[in-house]
Amino acid sequence: MRQIALPAALGSCCASGAKAAEWSITPSYTASVDYDSNRRLLSEGKASDAAVLDIDVVFKRALEDLQLTFEPRYIFRRFTDPQLGNGDDRSVKLGANWIGERSSINWMTSYWDQSTLTTELLETGIISADTHRRTFQSQASGSWNQTERRALIAQLSYTDVAYYGANAKFFPGYRYPSGSLGERFLFNERGSISISAFGSLLKSGTQGDSSRELGAQAEINYSFSERASIETSVGRSSRKLNGATGSGTDASVNVRYALYRGQLTAGYVRSLVPYGIGFLVEQQRYTAAYSRPLTPYLSTDASFIRVQNNETAVLLRVDRPNYNSLSWGLTWRPLETWSFGARVAGVRAGLAGPGSPHVDGWNSMVSVTWYPFPKSRSW
Repeated sequence: MRQIALPAALGSCCASGAKAAEWSITPSYTASVDYDSNRRLLSEGKASDAAVLDIDVVFKRALEDLQLTFEPRYIFRRFTDPQLGNGDDRSVKLGANWIGERSSINWMTSYWDQSTLTTELLETGIISADTHRRTFQSQASGSWNQTERRALIAQLSYTDVAYYGANAKFFPGYRYPSGSLGERFLFNERGSISISAFGSLLKSGTQGDSSRELGAQAEINYSFSERASIETSVGRSSRKLNGATGSGTDASVNVRYALYRGQLTAGYVRSLVPYGIGFLVEQQRYTAAYSRPLTPYLSTDASFIRVQNNETAVLLRVDRPNYNSLSWGLTWRPLETWSFGARVAGVRAGLAGPGSPHVDGWNSMVSVTWYPFPKSRSW
């Protein structure tokens, strides 16, 4: 939780020349249908179809040095398998981005009400559409330039997670404050190095001892050219997990390379991740993504993700040992406000037990999205 990634919407603003009293309104509507051979990723999984309607509206207001964002979203999701129940998701986000002469502050608060069919697939694997997770999160980051090459940086985050529904008894939820404080040094126009101290505390109502982490880390960001860049960090921390005290290493690497046509990204993260069952779990995550325009109206993309959990999490039946997913998609945009998509994905997840068994599944989906032109309203 040291690196707080704020939504891209906070870094953008309304069209140039927007009046200070106006909000821009940008809606999008997506309808999709899919088929999944093993939606719950169980050893005796059952195939099902789903119909989804995603309604997302972004409100933005730009002042001279302040940008505000408000984004409500609702996802209607229905399954042909009645055992999956209600899969609706809903969320609302509120953010602000203030930029001064020598400093900047980013802030975002969000509330999510999601089906565990979505939230737990990469975590505990305890999946039920009739069980939902409520997540409240507030996070802020700021930088204060002390000289042209030196800045003080700070990040704070607070997360509160609770569950309700059929299987809520398996999820005690948690409260998770975290933060970091450090210095960033620009060694030239292409790169910087940051040194910071960080800490986090996970409090759960039914797991007894709380989990915590305290440590320090160094981060280097460097652009080799306009097309290639890398972000890497490494840290060492003392930890108290499940009543046991020890130490561990956090690390991350993210590489971006812009091709002549398209873009390639790859990443690796090793960190502690909070779970709804009241544990901090050490996890390694590998990601790769590729995107390329085929014609002015047609583009393709592919992505890969692997999640690997430590042995303790598996022995405690906290999570699967690993999760792997590979997907490929096509997007056709014949009109400025319409797009059509098709995607296929394959999944393999490990199961705890002798012989390292695993389960497989695949998903296919088609979708259509309407992006009405943004509108402005004065309030």
